[in-house]
Amino acid sequence: MNKVLIVHTSWYKEYIDEMIKESSDILIEANFSINLTCAPGAIELAALAKNKILKDRYMGVLFLGVVIRGETTHYELVTNETFRSIGNLSMDFNDISFINNVLCVENVSQLKERIQKNTENNAKALVDLIYEKSS
Repeated sequence: MNKVLIVHTSWYKEYIDEMIKESSDILIEANFSINLTCAPGAIELAALAKNKILKDRYMGVLFLGVVIRGETTHYELVTNETFRSIGNLSMDFNDISFINNVLCVENVSQLKERIQKNTENNAKALVDLIYEKSS
């Protein structure tokens, strides 16, 4: 039962695909099987993960997403609610390991600077957290 759920957003598909590939390679190398599910946006990530958790057992959940600041307050609303709901979910299901790799950036340039390293570090952090919670 070494299953991990990757919940990702549908926005910025080319970058999400890169994140999925990077994290999947690390998780598969660590002998985890992966289920993928796609939320329409960042705010829906936690609710979708909860739906899947209630239907199946997972050792860990990795959230993948990209939020780029625009010209309105929408960025603050989306990022705050996304992080709050993921944090709440991790407290409600404290036997499951959760890692949030939703990248919140000012522009595409910042995203490109962070995407590979953040995704790699967070996928490895999920593996480490699963092992820590299992010991």
